[in-house]
Parts: sequence; structure tokens; C-alpha cells
Amino acid sequence: MEEFVLLLRKVDRYYEGFEQAVVSYIKMPGNADKKQLIENFINSHPEANSSDVLLYMINETGFYDTYPDFKKPSNKSILAV
Repeated sequence: MEEFVLLLRKVDRYYEGFEQAVVSYIKMPGNADKKQLIENFINSHPEANSSDVLLYMINETGFYDTYPDFKKPSNKSILAV
């Protein structure tokens, strides 16, 4: 886990809350395999910033299965006029 945390700390626009969110997510029961997915994403996208990593985590790793009460955003952009 220490190496993973060091990897997170190298992500552009790193902040402590980002690290805490990702680490707490992968520590949830049944999510240990998601660590590798996130690690692969970071290594494959060295230009990714913390927001990109969080979006990947939410959209591509089964986040909504882990947190079923978390509401998926609608397809409509909040910036649409």
C-alpha cells in the first residue's frame, strides 16, 4: 500500500483528500482488486491529474456498486443552457 500511496502523491494536482478518498475506497470490503485498476490507469496516463483519477475511479471501477446510495449524475451537463 505504501508504494500505491507514493504513486498517488505524484499525481498532478494531488491533495490529501484525494489520497484519502482513493485509499478509503480500495480498503472497503470487496474493493482490493480496484487498487490495480487505478494503479494501471495512473501508469497508463501520466498526464492525468487528481480529477481524472477520481473520474476514472467513479466511472470505471464499479463505484456505484460500492456506494448504491450515491446518485449517478444525469447525462445532462450542469453547464448546459
